[in-house]
This record gives sequence, C-alpha cells and structure tokens, in this order.
Amino acid sequence: MLCQGTEERGKRMEQCEKPELGDALENGVITTWDIQHIEPLPRKRRSRCEWRTWGAVMKNKTLSSKKKVSWVRTSTMVAGVLSMMISMNIVQAADMETNSSAGASGSRPLQSPHLVRTIDLSHIGSVVAIRKLSFSPDSRYLGIVLDPEMGKTDIVVWNMETGKPQSHIHCPYQYGVLTDHDLLWSRDGKTISFGAKRQWDPMTGEALPDNPAIGRAARLNKDGSKMLTIVGALGQPSYIHVYDTQTWEVQKIYLDGFVAISANWTAKGKIFVNTSLSHALYSKSIDGYQPQTSYDKAYRLLDPTGNNMAKTLWLKARETGDAKEPFTYSADAGGVVGINPETNQIILGSGIVLDGETLDINRSYQDFLRKIFDGELGFLISNDGKRMYTKGALFKYGDHKSTPNRVIDFSSNKVIAEFDALVDHGDGFSLGADGKSLAIANSKSVQIYQVQ
Repeated sequence: MLCQGTEERGKRMEQCEKPELGDALENGVITTWDIQHIEPLPRKRRSRCEWRTWGAVMKNKTLSSKKKVSWVRTSTMVAGVLSMMISMNIVQAADMETNSSAGASGSRPLQSPHLVRTIDLSHIGSVVAIRKLSFSPDSRYLGIVLDPEMGKTDIVVWNMETGKPQSHIHCPYQYGVLTDHDLLWSRDGKTISFGAKRQWDPMTGEALPDNPAIGRAARLNKDGSKMLTIVGALGQPSYIHVYDTQTWEVQKIYLDGFVAISANWTAKGKIFVNTSLSHALYSKSIDGYQPQTSYDKAYRLLDPTGNNMAKTLWLKARETGDAKEPFTYSADAGGVVGINPETNQIILGSGIVLDGETLDINRSYQDFLRKIFDGELGFLISNDGKRMYTKGALFKYGDHKSTPNRVIDFSSNKVIAEFDALVDHGDGFSLGADGKSLAIANSKSVQIYQVQ
C-alpha cells in the first residue's frame, strides 16, 4: 500500500506523489530500525505478557451474557446478509488473457467463493484493528493478529472445527503494524511466533521459552524446517541468518555489502533477496556490473547449502530527462508479490516473473499482471500453484479506483471470479494449506470463504 510506514512527512508526500516508489517499508524509506528490531523484556518481567484461554475470558466476564448473546445474534445476521450479497455479486471477468502461462496447468473450474462464517472481534479492546491472519499447517486453526489498543498486540487462535476461539494471547509489544512480522506456525502446529524470541502455545495461549533467534522479517521454508531472518541496522550491509527450527543452529550469510529489504524462500529452498545498495558497492563490480546510482536495482539469489554461487540480477536505473532528478528505478523493478510453490516462479509487482533458479526474466504476461496489480492489499498463491487470490481495496487515491477481491487462474491467465467482501483497509489475508478455506479481514471482523 502506498505511503505505508513512512514517518517523515516530506518523504511521505514525496512517495505519495510518486507511485513508482511503491511501499515505503519495502523501499527502506522509514527510519524505525529500533522499532522493527524488537528485543524482549527481561525474563523477570515476563509476567507482563498475560495469557489465557477463551474459557478463562468467559469466566472473567470479559463479555457479559447479554453482550455475548448480542454478539452471536449480530454475527449470524451479518453472515447471512453478506452471504446473500456476495452470491449476488460474483462476476466473471472476461477478455483478460495472454498467450503464456504463469503457473501450473490443468486447473479445475472454480466454484463461486462461498461465505461460511463471519468472525466478529469488535468487542476486544477499545480500538480494534486486525493486522494479520495465518492458518495452521493443517488448516484446523486460524491465527488472528490484532491491535486491541495502541502499543499492544493480541493473538486470537480460532478453532475452525468448533467455530469458537481456542485461545487468546496478550502481549505489550506492537507486532501487528510492522509488515515484516508475519505470524508463523511451527510445522507440527504446536508453536506460534513472529520469528525471533517470543513464542506461544496456540492451544492454551501459554508463553513458551524464547528461541535464540535474532533479526527481523522471519520466514519459514516450505516444510518449516528452516527459518530465515534479516540482521543488520537499516541502511547498513545485511546478513541473512538461517536457523534450524529444531536445534536452532544458525548459519550466517553475508550479503556482500547489499542491504536486505526483504528475503523469501523459493520453492526449491534457495533465498531470494530484494536489496538496496550501501555506499561501499559503488566502487565494486558485482556479477559483471558496477552500480552508478542508488536507483540501480539488484536482486540476489542465495543457496544456503553452498552448492551454488550467489546470483545477482541487475536492473539498471533509467534516465528521466529531469536535471534535478536524472534517474529513477527501472520499470521492471518491484517488490515480491509471491513465489509460486509449484513452478518456483518469482512474481514481482512490476508484472515480470523471474525463474527461481536462474533469475531469467519472463515478460510474456506482464501486461496481464499489470492490469491486476492496482492497489491490492494482499496476494496469495495456492500450494498447487494453479491460482492466485488478490485482496482488493474499496478506498481510492489519485488515479487508482477501488478494486474487488479476485481469483486468477494461472493455467489460462484469466480472472475467473471477482467478489466484493471486506475490502477496506484491513491487512489480514490467508489461504489454508489444504486450499479449501480463504480468510479475509477488515479492521474488526474476519470472513471465512470456501474456495474449493
């Protein structure tokens, strides 16, 4: 989302006037490393992070009986009304094709996404804002990250089978607003965390011993056996730390003077890093290119096994013709939208697709993707690589119009369904590993759709 995370007013205005700059946090425009790199409280103060199961919440009368009955009735009414509205508003998009495929073939026809439940969380805290959603590996539970009030984070673990909350975690750290702090589930589903340090038992909400990891932007690999983090001060050369999630043994990978903006696992176990340049790089030639300006863009592909040398894709800055600002980023530069877990293709916000092994560029469906990438708040790719789900936005800014939620079939490069539901400023968006359930959040509630 444009302008998100920009603290300096001048920078924020500049970014809003120049959409090509993209997301402020993605491009390193913010100056809040001290906030992004959150250290835990000393162990003796751990009692400040409370935990309790939902049963304890009810016992302590967080909701009175009257309010609880009212909440259930309201949720039921809202779910019914929205289900009727959505079934009437599903549309089929046409004439949005290209001549090539960006994913696996053989996708089955999609049935219209069907609303099965609305989770109303407006009763939690004075100012509720749902920030993130994350399904458990077996899709039986949904982790809901929200801000009950400024400076605090709650996690509600929702039991998808019973339709009731499983646990409710409270902690006085603001994880929710930072876009690089995803809620992560261990591969056995017994631990949740935001990466480094603090961990909880999702079934009881109880705080578990801290893990020894450090860094930000933690991401798990495909099978959950490895976790990466970015380590280093903002604007300074970065390291990638790779942890074994069973033993917490760490491997440290230096980025040769590059500054990591984001890092993601590819489908084949390599690490794709979106970078910016430190001043030390302007005098060096790396993979056959010597950068001349900060607008020269580099993407790095690392092999943590050490079997392959690191690869660098350079996108040379383009000239603007403006004497005051002679350069800007290449039209091909963009943040990572997603990595197809089946085809190992890396999709950038510019619409180009990179081969996850060679970094070769495929522009054959760039026009199609650029039509799709227009203000969405989230992107998800199914585990079979056949479909992409995009979270739209009702609000408008500049020349951008509101966009609906969409379902994209990669085998034909078509938008096969569009539907309007909870497409406001909410950030939460998650797809179950089984590919059957899609969770979409706005600021105060979550809708669960059956998509297969």
